[in-house]
Amino acid sequence: MPASYLIGNNTMNKNNMKRVLMSVMLVSSMTLSSGAIVAQAYNGTSAITERTMTNEQLVAATTPILQSYTKDASDKTWVMTKDSKFVIVANEANLKNERLAEIVKLVNSEFMAKQIVSSDAQAMLYNQDGTPTDITIDIKPVSEITDKTTSKEAYKITIDDTGIHLTGASETAVLYGLRTIEQLSIANNNTLAYGEIVDYPNVAERRIHVDMARKYISKEWFIRQIREMSYFKMNAIQMHFSENLGFRIECETDPSIVSEQHLTKADVREILAEAKKYGVKVIPSFDSPGHVDQILRAHPEYGQKDKYGNNYKSGLDVTNPEAIKYIYSLYDEYMELFKGCTDFHIGGDEYMEFDRAPFTTQYKEVLDNYARENIDPNATWKDVIAKYINDLAEHVHKKGFTPRIWNDGIYYGENSWGQNKQMIEMHKYIGIDFWSQMSWNHSIAKLQTFLDKGHDTIYNVNASFFYYVLRPSMPNDGRKQHSFDNLNSDKLIFDEWTPGKFQANTIADDNPAIKGASLAIWCDKADVCDEDTITEDIANEMRALATKAWNTKSNSIISHNQFKANYAKLGHVAAFDKGSTLPDSGSILPADSLGKVTIKYVDKDGKELKSPVTRYGNIGDEYKFTAEKIYGYRLVSDQDSATGTYSKKGDTFTFTYEIYTDKTDLKAALDNALDENVYIGATLGEYKTALDEAQKLYDDKDALQQDVDAILTTLNNAKKKAVKRAYYALWVEVENPMADNGYASGYPEYLEAVKNGKKVLYGEEVTDEAVKTAYDALVAARNGLMKRDGTVPSIEASDGYWQLGVSPSDKYSYEKMFDGNRETFAWFNDAQKVGKHITFTLPKTVNMSGIKISAPERPGSDIIKNADIMVSTDKENWTTVGNLRMTADTLEQSFTFDKQSVKYVKLVMKEASESWYKIAEVQFTYDQVEETTELKDLLTEAYNQDLTDKTSDSVDTFLDALVEAQKAYAREDLNNEEVINALRTAMKNLKVVSKVNKADLEKAVTKAEAISEETLNKAVKKARDAFTKALNDAKAVFENKDASQEEVNEATKKLEDAIKGLDVLKGDTTALDAKLAEIKKLDESKYTEESWTALMNAVAEAKDLDKENATQVEVDEVVAKLTKAVDALEVKVNKAELEKAVSKAEAISEETLNKAVKKARDAFAKALNDAKAVFENKDASQEEVNEATKKLKDAIKGLDVLKGETTALDAKLAEIKKLDESKYTEESWTALMNVVAEAKGLDAENATQVEVDEVVAKLTKAVNALEEKVVIEPEKPTVPEKPEIKPETKPEVKPEIKPEVKPETKPEDKKDDTVKTGDPTSLFGLVSAMALSLAGFVSVKKKKD
Repeated sequence: MPASYLIGNNTMNKNNMKRVLMSVMLVSSMTLSSGAIVAQAYNGTSAITERTMTNEQLVAATTPILQSYTKDASDKTWVMTKDSKFVIVANEANLKNERLAEIVKLVNSEFMAKQIVSSDAQAMLYNQDGTPTDITIDIKPVSEITDKTTSKEAYKITIDDTGIHLTGASETAVLYGLRTIEQLSIANNNTLAYGEIVDYPNVAERRIHVDMARKYISKEWFIRQIREMSYFKMNAIQMHFSENLGFRIECETDPSIVSEQHLTKADVREILAEAKKYGVKVIPSFDSPGHVDQILRAHPEYGQKDKYGNNYKSGLDVTNPEAIKYIYSLYDEYMELFKGCTDFHIGGDEYMEFDRAPFTTQYKEVLDNYARENIDPNATWKDVIAKYINDLAEHVHKKGFTPRIWNDGIYYGENSWGQNKQMIEMHKYIGIDFWSQMSWNHSIAKLQTFLDKGHDTIYNVNASFFYYVLRPSMPNDGRKQHSFDNLNSDKLIFDEWTPGKFQANTIADDNPAIKGASLAIWCDKADVCDEDTITEDIANEMRALATKAWNTKSNSIISHNQFKANYAKLGHVAAFDKGSTLPDSGSILPADSLGKVTIKYVDKDGKELKSPVTRYGNIGDEYKFTAEKIYGYRLVSDQDSATGTYSKKGDTFTFTYEIYTDKTDLKAALDNALDENVYIGATLGEYKTALDEAQKLYDDKDALQQDVDAILTTLNNAKKKAVKRAYYALWVEVENPMADNGYASGYPEYLEAVKNGKKVLYGEEVTDEAVKTAYDALVAARNGLMKRDGTVPSIEASDGYWQLGVSPSDKYSYEKMFDGNRETFAWFNDAQKVGKHITFTLPKTVNMSGIKISAPERPGSDIIKNADIMVSTDKENWTTVGNLRMTADTLEQSFTFDKQSVKYVKLVMKEASESWYKIAEVQFTYDQVEETTELKDLLTEAYNQDLTDKTSDSVDTFLDALVEAQKAYAREDLNNEEVINALRTAMKNLKVVSKVNKADLEKAVTKAEAISEETLNKAVKKARDAFTKALNDAKAVFENKDASQEEVNEATKKLEDAIKGLDVLKGDTTALDAKLAEIKKLDESKYTEESWTALMNAVAEAKDLDKENATQVEVDEVVAKLTKAVDALEVKVNKAELEKAVSKAEAISEETLNKAVKKARDAFAKALNDAKAVFENKDASQEEVNEATKKLKDAIKGLDVLKGETTALDAKLAEIKKLDESKYTEESWTALMNVVAEAKGLDAENATQVEVDEVVAKLTKAVNALEEKVVIEPEKPTVPEKPEIKPETKPEVKPEIKPEVKPETKPEDKKDDTVKTGDPTSLFGLVSAMALSLAGFVSVKKKKD
């Protein structure tokens, strides 16, 4: 490999230059030995060492924890040295990618600042590949990196003998990959274990929300925080700049609203630039219509009016167009400032507390009235708020931003009984920051409501985990006044939080609606601490969120303590210290002598199928590139690869393709279609439809690849829904599960078993064993359903329930724990203390195996912190069966244990808390008297049938009856005689497939298939259709293994009848088509309305004729009607246009006429006379009138052709007449005379100026072409005399016209013996030879000019 030519910036110091030169020497001196590439490091040590590490140690060394780091078998490690370079693969995209270059330089500067190798910069260059000591960087599609994600933040790092190769799906992914290399180098003393890293985030956005409005936060703080976030792959920061207690960014629209301490717009632009550099997106946050106290202090008139006309101090008047216009003007100013950002948070939260005064007493009525008058008669205040948020979101969206809001401002009371639902449909592009379920207000919409409404962009800002608050008062649990809402929140986040765990709402972690997670800094009391303390306070939680959002399984890889120890090694990002900046890492240097190859991909017509690809390599290196596969096309070029040697100029290869549809998989799918006799008919509907479509596409010669692939996908999806008969028992119950019949316990577990059964039944690979296991679990869960049998225990407790001031007084009584309603609850009215208890005494001893305890869905802080659950038979000897620890996210807990005799159950407090405590439901699982019903027994029998050898019809009937019986059982309709009898009958009527005689049917089918297409096409369509249907039905019956003899006989008869029906032939419509074509040419305007209408009625009847089914007699009748109607047409004539044309013609002057050529004047005169004659002719037809009009108009236009001026022609003829014929050669004179004859033959009266000029030109050319005669005089053949005129070097006569274009290439300098025109030497020789042979000299006379 040749040395790379490196060019640095002019400010590079001597040490850097020395290092660059040494790097060049290193690249030049690389050698290969025994198959391994070994590079000698600058300091003389080997660049490759060996060390043993585990995969767990590898992935956990960074923050966030990697998704995977798989070391290879060698246990080698790569070592970074001073001579290691950052090498960007030199392809066209990378060479033009300024952002990629910026990232490489940024990380290189961080290496310098942290002195990972030294304080000097590592070399950076573009090249095709690096050396074994280098980090080679490239960008490729995510599909080429991993199939586990579609995130453009994904990257892959391979470390082996050839060096480190980093491939990112984007520039940001490259940044993260380099961050990983940086952190691994720090953690492992500049060494990286050989292997492969594949890494990507589980959560797309990883954010910190910053309340910079209540408390001034400096520009420097943001810059430091952005750098630190980037170091840990956090990618978004939210600048909340408007609040009740402050407005913190310079405002030009209204300076009066801005707080004294604020950021200038220049400050903001600096922050934006730094964020862009570090790959962190900035989200501006400007809250309204609530949280606007600061604005309303300047404009109290814009506060919401109450029913007394007073203005609210904390909420914008959403009914006032002026207030809305004003607030929009502010949004517009900041959207301009934050242009380039993708999202804008518009708030929408905490407008007022809707469940209490003053809203309920002063504002609700105003907003309700406004809603009815301006939105809809049935609208309410909810729609006024929702419409404001929706309209503002739309305004922001039109400016190019994606709007975001907090969750609590919309869909209020959506799940509450007796409340009107919001009518306004929210824009689905609005992102939802879901922060709180607000346990004190049950009307706040649940997360599921947003999902059900179609919102697919939800951010997890779970206040229970992520809220850091500067509080008005000091917490009493050991936390500081500036703290998260829980002690040890970083551990809580690391150990317990997952992406799907929202406050009081939990969904699947991989739900695609989850787009991000965020910490939130709230500065409710701004002076509690300074901004640097905030930085310190959130540091651990930020790292915990960074790793759990990136790799949700982080806590299953290492413990929280180990995690903290690992990130402690990594320290802060480079230039984190106040006032610090990064050193300059120099320029990225171009590699010397890069060659290139361009590859084009076109179809047969030369149309580009994909953008040309340019490959780069070192000049002189060989290359070979294989033609890429292009979807829907196949290669038709002679060669399938491009080979050659890289050159500076570069080669270009073109691969040619043709459209091609590969139906191999489609044919396989058709050939291996599901056997209908093996599957449940009710599950095959979609599959059969897809199969028919697949067959049509397979038969279609013009089918495109995308259509074939689409139907294959549809077919495979439908195939997954097909269920084998053998699995009917599981299918029937999971599709018709038990209804919620008020079970005391076990129903959620049963539904989980149903869900699992569906997952197994419709999974990718269904096995008999998996189905049996799932069904057994389903039966067990069904048997575990606990009915309410009237067993209600008596209760004694250390604390009473809350009654004081409560109406009714038993609203929170103990009995609420056993009413089956989680919305009601017992509320114990004292603090939790160690040793307090709740004891339940059952009416009798039971065999118990489980206990479930539920808090209300929104308990606030009133939950049991820590209690043991104990059981006993005698109230003296207790057995602990569980420990209850409730949190906001674990409000329901179940405890199962070995079945044992129990009469007493007790909860004993193990931890003190100032909070009261609520229990909504207590459920016990124990043996009950088993029901014995006829329906249950019959179902048990039905679920044990063998359907594999039964006829399809009897199986379908049986399954229909079984489904109805299961539905009845599910709703506890246990004595339904109708379904019982139907199931019993269907079970008895299950028939084993019997054999029938299909010989006659087979003969009929054979006969039908032998009928030619020509014969079929002669028959009327209804006969053909009947034949086709009968043939298809016959084939289906023939293939149907369950077909009865009766069905076979019937199919045979119908097919034979259909064959006979083909004797009814179609009529020949040639005459009909001709007649209709003739009528189509008629001009309606020529005929009277009555006669034309009669004709059109006949035409309509003709067009309605079903040609495919009409006989010859029917066709002939229609033709006759048309002929009669045509003959009856009555003509009408219109001469208005003709009259206008005549008037126009008569107005033309004699002078104008005389200027035209004679034939135009003659044509005009004739056309005018003819037009007048037609105009006077009363019997003239419309066609004659139209023709006369047209001819006259054409004749008028013809007068534009004017006579030519012949003066020049006459002069030229006179000149020629003076010439002496004897002086010129016969040939040239004859040519002149021919032109003269042509000129004299010119019709002067009809010739145009162009024609006259053409003749003059011909005469001139002929005169110029005259050749004078040559006279040769003999001479004595004695001593030749010298010529009177010496031959010159160049010929005397040059060609009159020079060549227009000189030849591009000079003739090669070769000797040529042939005589060439214009060669003076050859001409002289020729003349001499003639002189000698003729014994005379040549005298050439020239024609005088």
